[in-house]
This record gives sequence, structure tokens and C-alpha cells, in this order.
Amino acid sequence: MTAAHNPQPDDGGDGGREQGELCAAATDLVTTALKSLTPSPDPELGSVVAALEAVRDRLAEGRLRIAVGGRMNAGKSTLVNALLGQRLAATAATECTMVVAWFCQGVQNKVRVQRLDGRAYDVPAHPGGGIPRAPGRLGSPPDEIAELLVDVTSSELTRRHILIDTPGMDTLSGLDEVALRALSRADALLYVMPHPGAGDAEALQSLRRQAGSRITAMNVLGVLSRIDELGSGTGTPWPRARRVAATYTTRLTGMASHIVPVVGLLAQTAGGDEFTEDDTALLRRLTDAPPDVLEEALYSPEEFAEWTDGPLDRAARLRLLDLLGVYGIALAVGLLTGADGRPAVSGTGALLERLREESGLDALVREMDERFVSAADRLRAASALQSLDDLTLAAQAVPAAREAWAALRSGVTALRRHPLLRQTELGSALAELANGTLPLGDTETAALVALATGTDAASCLRLPPDAPAHDIARAAAREAAHWRTREASGPRAVRRHARTARELCEEFHFRNAHQSG
Repeated sequence: MTAAHNPQPDDGGDGGREQGELCAAATDLVTTALKSLTPSPDPELGSVVAALEAVRDRLAEGRLRIAVGGRMNAGKSTLVNALLGQRLAATAATECTMVVAWFCQGVQNKVRVQRLDGRAYDVPAHPGGGIPRAPGRLGSPPDEIAELLVDVTSSELTRRHILIDTPGMDTLSGLDEVALRALSRADALLYVMPHPGAGDAEALQSLRRQAGSRITAMNVLGVLSRIDELGSGTGTPWPRARRVAATYTTRLTGMASHIVPVVGLLAQTAGGDEFTEDDTALLRRLTDAPPDVLEEALYSPEEFAEWTDGPLDRAARLRLLDLLGVYGIALAVGLLTGADGRPAVSGTGALLERLREESGLDALVREMDERFVSAADRLRAASALQSLDDLTLAAQAVPAAREAWAALRSGVTALRRHPLLRQTELGSALAELANGTLPLGDTETAALVALATGTDAASCLRLPPDAPAHDIARAAAREAAHWRTREASGPRAVRRHARTARELCEEFHFRNAHQSG
């Protein structure tokens, strides 16, 4: 298996952190299976051993794999750049945006092309790092490329995670096999929507059907990526954006845990390294324009680009549009002048800090930490167990592997009884909630979603993070009793999930009652 197919990033950051309980247990199971298989001379075992080694290496990787997906032109690559803190992903509609790209921590800026035929080679990175922008620089047509492996040297995010930029879904028929394979190897998904609507709900349903049952609210976070385009185009978009995000968080129940609004272009620039003192100087020249004239010029990108009687030439106007968009320009000018009674900022550093705050990027990173990082052990272990499930048929077809595989499967079954892995069994319930086939009221829906997506017993039971063990035990007992009733008398579509919920609550009760007793 090549590096591009199983990225092993440099461990110069904190990626090699100690494994959690679940990943350590899964590693022990795989290591034991490998010890029993590797002494065998049977050549048919080669592929099974290689696949198990890939799972072991993946568990040792120490970083979450977070994919970024969505429909065409949703702003995925712009969001990737914002998270990376550099323009490393290609954002124009070129061949470079049509392939899967993995962004990993490395010791030098490098781009490796992995072809579908197994051949791999390096190509020159874009000046400053990242994917080359010019057509033909990848050395192969996009439909012959499996993925790009992009080494990153100066990103805080890649010290903690691996980011996967995927091609957009051009129709509701979905993604090609290469993109789906990348999604199946991710632990979590950021689903990007410029303007959420029925199409995104359908697209997420389609994505789940193609990529498998793991695409649920357990590991999907929605991103509303262009909130500056909501509403009339003037004034702050945040009140409307928060209302839209809340509405679609409810509408996408079961498919996404939360929808986070972001000004994507502003986040890319404020979190990156392209904005300079010269750009601040350009903005300061705009502060001399009469406010009503500037507001009219910033009505649309086209109006600003053609503002020939303003203080900036066309090249300067286009650069500011590329960096900030009309909303970002208006916001930056307001910050520099101290509009609306706010104190004026001075200096490029202070301006970028305020623009980053206004972009929503920090809020998104906090949400990623809350939804993904705190659940990293569970998410990564669930990915590993899914990979082992996918190998079962291939392993059982090799006689020499059957005994070792039976022991491995027994261990996997036992590990899945852990409460935080029992949550994965509720993934299908979340999907049924999303498509309207699970008849639950609002209170039960909220309880089931919390059970499925919580990162510990307290959050699963909707208790404060510092809830004592005896409070957790009591809440778990109440919830178990409720789900026991639903298991006995609920509609057929509810009973199976009620059983899982009841067993999960009973496990929480047992563990915390024992701890408090």
C-alpha cells in the first residue's frame, strides 16, 4: 500500500498522541491477528496481511481524518484553505479541483500524484506550497488520478488532523468511486453548503446511500459557507445566518449534528498569509470616499470592479475582491474607520484578527473540537472496525486465515459492546430520522440524537459536563425505563432502535452506579 493510499504524516506535531481506550483495544486485536497470520507461508494471505497492517497503521496515525464535501461550487476548497491557514487547495474550476487531495503534516512542501494504475510521482508545488494551479501541471488527466498527497509544513490544523478535499457532487447521482473511497476512509465529514435547501438534504441522503451508513449526525458537521450572500447584501448577515443555520440544523436532524455559518472567503484571507500591509493601505484609501458613494459601489462585485471614479485602479479593486469580497471590504473599511461607534483598529495584524473573528472561522474550529476531537477515539475506532468488517469476506475466502479471523471477529464483537461504540448502532436510527421514516416526537428525537452523538455519558444524557456519577446513573436509569417501554409497545420501526437505546442507557447506569457506589 503506497503512502498516498495510507498517508503517514510526519510526527513533528502532536499527531502521535497516546491512543485512547477504544483505539488501543482495536490495535491489540489487529496485532494479535497479525502475529497468528504472518508465520504462515500461504501466499494467499498476502493481501489479508497487508490490509490488516493498513488498519494497524491507521490506528497508530494519531490524527483524525476529516473530509470536506458538498455539491459543486459550494466553497469546499475555500474552506479547506481557511482551515489550513494558507491557499494550498486550488479554488478555481480547473482540473486540480476535480481530484481528491489529502493535506498532511510534512517536513517540506511537496505534492505527490497517485495514479489509479498504481504509479506515483512528485510534481512541483505551487509557489509557497500546495496544489499547482496551472492546467497540465499534475502530469496526468484527472480521470487517471486516484488522489493527491499534499505535504504541509506550517499549518496548525495538519499538526492535529488530516484534511481531505473532495470533488463536488455535480448531480444528485453522486460522486465517482475514487471520491467515495476517500470519504469511506475519513473519520468525519464537513458538509459545505453555500445556501442550504432541499437539494442539500437530498444530496446528503444520496451521499449516505453511496458512502455507507457511517455518514450520519454522529460524524457530520454542516457548514453554511457564504453567509455574506444572504439577504439584501448590505449590513451584517449574521442574524439571518444564525436563523438559517438553526432552521437547517433541525431540518437535517439525523444527517448533520449542527450547521455552522461562516463567511468563507473572509475566513480564507483572515486565516491565511496573503493579505499584506499594502492591502491595508488600499483599504485606507477607500476610507476617504464618501460613505454613501462607497456603499453604492459595494452593492455587488460587478459594481465595485467597474467603479472607475473611485480612489483605486482596477487591478487594486480586483485584488481586494479576490481577498475579501464586497462584504469583507465594507467590513474592513468600517473597522479601520471605527464605524458604528466601534474603536478603529490600527495595523494589519489587528485588522486580520478582527476579520477572523467576524468570519466565523474560530467558531467552526471550536465546533469541530467539540463534535469531532472530543470523540476522536470513538470515531477512529469505528473507522477501523468498519474496515475490518469490509475485509471479512476476503479473509474468509483464504482457508489459512479463517481461524485467526474468527478470533479477531469475536474480539471485535466484544469491543463493540463498549457504550461509546454501541452508539454507532444508532447511526441507522439517525438516518431514518433524517428521511422521516422513524416516527418519534420532538422530545424522543432530541433524546435519541443526544444518545447517538454525545461524546461521554453526561452529554449522551443531556447533563452538564461536570455531572457527578450518581446523577448520571439516575438519568440513565430513567432513560432506560423510557426506552424499555418503547421497546415493548412502540411501532415496529421504533422497537429495534429503542432496544439499542435502552441497552446503552443501562450500560451507562451500570458503570456510573458502580463508580458512585
